Amino acid sequence: MFKIPQNVNFVLDRLNKNGYKAYIVGGCVRDFLLSATPHDFDITTSATPQEIISLFEKTIPTGIKHGTVTVIENGEAIEVTTFRTEGMYTDNRRPDKVEFVDDLKKDLARRDFTVNAMAYNAKEGVKDFFGGQKDLENRILRAVGNPETRFSEDALRILRLFRFASTLNFKIEEKTFNSAIKKADLLKNVSRERIFEELKKAVTGDNFKVFEPLISHGGLKFLNITKVPDFEKVKKFNHNNLLCLYLVLGSDGLKELKPSNKEKEYFKTLDILKNLPLPETDCDIKEMLNTANYDILKDYFALRGLPAKPLERVTNSGEPYSIHHLKIDGNHLKNMGYKGEEIGSILEHLRKVVIAEPQKNTLPELLKEIP
Repeated sequence: MFKIPQNVNFVLDRLNKNGYKAYIVGGCVRDFLLSATPHDFDITTSATPQEIISLFEKTIPTGIKHGTVTVIENGEAIEVTTFRTEGMYTDNRRPDKVEFVDDLKKDLARRDFTVNAMAYNAKEGVKDFFGGQKDLENRILRAVGNPETRFSEDALRILRLFRFASTLNFKIEEKTFNSAIKKADLLKNVSRERIFEELKKAVTGDNFKVFEPLISHGGLKFLNITKVPDFEKVKKFNHNNLLCLYLVLGSDGLKELKPSNKEKEYFKTLDILKNLPLPETDCDIKEMLNTANYDILKDYFALRGLPAKPLERVTNSGEPYSIHHLKIDGNHLKNMGYKGEEIGSILEHLRKVVIAEPQKNTLPELLKEIP
């Protein structure tokens, strides 16, 4: 029994009651069959985009050129896409044109892997034309149709293949594997943002070692990833995808991708910490806390195999380590006649004083320490 959310069921029912075929499709069907909880629900239908728009009060034409309309139901966004076949992929990423069809099998035939090429509705059950259920039972990833064609159409499927093998702990069927390695150079045509998102998901898998042949054969050379990482170490931290990415990609690889500003700051801070001497005293830890927030520093301690207790002790002590913690500020110094860079130098000097002697973090004591 598939427990489809109420809002998704509402969209399916409205399409069906108005004479259209409609199914949940792809990853949500796969997850249900694996007894996992789906995170996203996509719907495929025989209704055209304009027919979808006419049936629902609130819609967004997110990808109407390719048949996708987002239906907003009770504040939830649900992607609904018309059955389609696809033309040439001259950019190895998106079809130059699509043709809307009334045949579910033709729509499923254009999808990446058999385990993702299944559809379901309550009336008809699972629609599986390409052996997806059998491959799920055998824990096999196999391309739908000709694998070289699938990867030439959309090179991101190569990363998706290895990502699914990592996170689902599936084996890759031989022809599919060989074609992925053969076509791996096409990955350079994929946007760096999409590659980054795929790798973020892949590194959390228990079977990330599956990426070894892709790296060894130069498939990620365009990202400066040529060295096979320590997969056991990566697996140790696979609850933390950013830390794993840092281990796998390193600074050079990360520069080739498009992380968010927050993620960039995380990687930059780890680089800074990596070049500092290992902390030996509480003062050393305070200096590090002045460079990195607690969460990043905690990750750094884990990465270097350092015990977490000293960091927790220093953090919980409430002792000052930042200029912002000082009981004196720039305004005090301005009123005393100090100016510009001189103020910054004095505050930095006082910060170092209170790191070593936290009891001196009072205005009278700090005034005495001004050089």
